[in-house]
Amino acid sequence: MVDEKAPPAKQGLHGWRAAAAVFGCGSLAAFGVFGVVVALLGTFLSALSSGVGSEGRADAGAVAARPSSPREEFLAEDFDLCEIIDSISAIQLSLTSGSEAPRDESIDGGTPAEDDLVRSGECGGIVRPESPYVVPWEFEFTYRAVIYSPEGDRDSLAEADMAEWSAAVEGSGISLEESGSLDMVDEAYYFYGFPEEGSGNAYVVLGRKRSGIFMLNLTAEDGASPAEFSHEVMKLDSRLDNDLGSMIPG
Repeated sequence: MVDEKAPPAKQGLHGWRAAAAVFGCGSLAAFGVFGVVVALLGTFLSALSSGVGSEGRADAGAVAARPSSPREEFLAEDFDLCEIIDSISAIQLSLTSGSEAPRDESIDGGTPAEDDLVRSGECGGIVRPESPYVVPWEFEFTYRAVIYSPEGDRDSLAEADMAEWSAAVEGSGISLEESGSLDMVDEAYYFYGFPEEGSGNAYVVLGRKRSGIFMLNLTAEDGASPAEFSHEVMKLDSRLDNDLGSMIPG
């Protein structure tokens, strides 16, 4: 401990010098305290904003990673796959036909009921692929979804519909060059070859997600390879997989 010694009386500050010294020390102390307060406040706000930002990013990531789950009820006004594919920005697609509302019927084609409902629709238009083609591709899109089944066999009914559509494609007159499976929705298959009429190439995709099936028929007048067709088709996969997975009730 340092011994405190009283300073000589003649060495002290007197008059205006003493007042200035007291004022200066007080000001410096005040500014020092203010600086500490500002620093602490800045640190607190920075930590708070970082916490909120991290939490927000975590929540956003959780939402993005969360798989879609089926809804409890069927929202008829939202289920129009033609409108859905037309809204996908990843692909340059334009509808030129099929603006009518989707059709509802029973499984056997009669009047729909609360426990017996099939939603279907179709549309057509053009696709402008990324490849430098002068002529846009023409497309036709058809879908059929078993929303409710009295026997609870929606998926098996959709599988039977898909087998029927596949047989229809093979017997449609298209001159097949190759066919196979696509890594799309629950299951999907493609058929590539030459159209029955006209020039170029044809590419047909059949897909199923739960109890909903769809068919996309693409025609490139100036020709296109299976890889080029597939590149455009796969742009629809994420949206169709999500919407068919969630819009068909559980």
